[in-house]
Amino acid sequence: MLIKSSAIQRLIRENPNLKERRFGLPYVGARLDKEEFNPTVQEIADAIDFYGYEVRDENIVDHPDINLGDGNPIKCEPFKPAIDEMIKSLQAGDMYKYPYTEGDDNIRRELLKYIEQEGFINTEPYDYEDIDEKGLSIHNLTFLPSTSITFNILINIISKPGDVILVPGPSYGLFTIRAERAGAEVEIIPLEKEDDYLINPEKLAKTIDEINDSLQRVYNRRHGYVPRVVAFLNANPNNPTGKVMGEKQTDLLREISQVCLDRGVFIIDDMVYRDTTYDETNIAKPIATIPGMFRNTITLFGLSKSYGMASLRAGFLIADEVIIREVINRIFQEMDSSPDIVGRALMGAFNSSPERNNYYQKYFKEIRSNYVYRFNLLKAFVSGIDSIEDNKMKEKVLNTIRKYITNESKLNKVLKGMPYTKFPVGLEPEAGFFAILDFTELKGKTFRGQAIKNEKDLLEFFYKTSRIRFLIGQSISWPYKNELIGRVNFAFDEEELINALTLMNDALNQLKIENSYEIRLNRLEDQEQMAHIKVDSWNKTYKNIIDQDYLESLNYEDQTKRYIDSFEEYKNNVLVAVDKETNKVIGYACFNTNENEFVDISDCELVSLYLDPKYTGMGVGKSLFRETIKILRGYNKRHMVLWCFKGNNNAIKFYKKLGGIEYTEKLAKIGNKVYPEYAYVFDINKFQK
Repeated sequence: MLIKSSAIQRLIRENPNLKERRFGLPYVGARLDKEEFNPTVQEIADAIDFYGYEVRDENIVDHPDINLGDGNPIKCEPFKPAIDEMIKSLQAGDMYKYPYTEGDDNIRRELLKYIEQEGFINTEPYDYEDIDEKGLSIHNLTFLPSTSITFNILINIISKPGDVILVPGPSYGLFTIRAERAGAEVEIIPLEKEDDYLINPEKLAKTIDEINDSLQRVYNRRHGYVPRVVAFLNANPNNPTGKVMGEKQTDLLREISQVCLDRGVFIIDDMVYRDTTYDETNIAKPIATIPGMFRNTITLFGLSKSYGMASLRAGFLIADEVIIREVINRIFQEMDSSPDIVGRALMGAFNSSPERNNYYQKYFKEIRSNYVYRFNLLKAFVSGIDSIEDNKMKEKVLNTIRKYITNESKLNKVLKGMPYTKFPVGLEPEAGFFAILDFTELKGKTFRGQAIKNEKDLLEFFYKTSRIRFLIGQSISWPYKNELIGRVNFAFDEEELINALTLMNDALNQLKIENSYEIRLNRLEDQEQMAHIKVDSWNKTYKNIIDQDYLESLNYEDQTKRYIDSFEEYKNNVLVAVDKETNKVIGYACFNTNENEFVDISDCELVSLYLDPKYTGMGVGKSLFRETIKILRGYNKRHMVLWCFKGNNNAIKFYKKLGGIEYTEKLAKIGNKVYPEYAYVFDINKFQK
């Protein structure tokens, strides 16, 4: 019997991501149809992977990082009516029974009463005997473990390959990935400043029409059908902006839903943050409460974000019977049934009893007050204590900060706010526990020679200085690509939050002004300046290391000619540092993407790194080194080697400090003599972390 590979080897070959033991977030996944994510979704996946895995180091078990990007709500007592209902169920002695796939009818009946109390109405009901005066029945809802699982099932039901799900940007990035992973295509519709970061119905209509027209032209029934826009995801309140559309925005909601209804586009109305709305007179309004919109709307509710029960993973959906039937089919086919205990918790949290409603008012009054207070705590750190206009709140926040920061000098610095940081204008949250921070002013600032140019640099900076990480704009589909954005959670205990924000403040105060130089690929006109740098650098650095006769033989003219002659061959392998004011080349690095014949573990090489001697000690060498590493990592290289003369002690110290491991040595012929060289090897992935 011929066995080509073991079962495990075959599994790894077919799923290469399983080769590596990950710490942090698991693999975000790929499309089930094996196609590539579209570029926009791939950017989101890459950003989430960077935040959840790549930026982190291997010390997270012993030295936990500070995750301001997590989705945990405020620490509070679980919603008591939900707990009571679960306890009652456990004590009833019925746990030996398998639950029904659709869920217990009594549970669904209580959930139905709740949604009708909240205003749900179906003005186009089916002709069944159990349809009530609101046009609804228990067959309009079912429950599952979490709204995330529900969302995945829904996408598979309502879309075919090529169909489009419209998602607002910003939004919860994992929903975007999950929609496309299920086989649909995702398009982002930006929430823009001019529209107060809310959906503009006219832009929504135009976007749907343009996408449908484009698909009509491209596909022309190639697969027996023409893909189309099939759903619009409406998170209300929005994650992460905290914008709310409540009773005061009914006209806007009606316009949005009418646009979708007229075009045959389902609305997936995600209400999971609904009860965190700060203004209790303007709680987020479900679209299915607007007459005529029920059958075109799929509504999601859950316990995770509002009821202190995120770990239970409990959610339910309300929709047209046809959709509910197929959801129940999928539950049966894939998981048999949802846990009954999940339904019991939901029934306790979402019912129409006076006792529940009285408890709800008291419970959420405290939670909403806590969120407003914590946001003001964040606001004091970001914009300064004087940005809090309410004097009572200002005094409370100030007293809290004083409790944890007793050093007067540090306190005064903190109370001035964070340098280079602000809230986007018009985007203070109205619900939830996330805030958007604008770090765009950090562009060009440097820390230990590394410039912050993009959002990944931003996240690396905070992680290296304070072990803090958060979601960046790319992972939440922030609509303005030129801005550096972070989404932070402010639901932490006050001591944890103050500690994290103090560390951020400390880190930001360490930043230097914008680099006076830039790193770019070399150009033909740079070659003469590069030649001068090499000759001058060799004469200064290798004095007493390389034979003096050889050093004196070096000249600018010959070196310039060699560089010009080889420019076409190596033009994409040389980076230069250029003084912005004078446009003068002040250093350069040359790399090779081929394996090194002398070092068996390397797959690329830093061939040379030279600086104008007048610019040493300014971080230029480190910047060139880092940018070289980034490029090589983009080529999927793993181990870089460089060679360093044995007597070049300053360079040896420099490379060791950057993480170089001495691997081997060889003799290099320079002129008529040979000189010992050390090989230093860098693990590129480890260096990036």
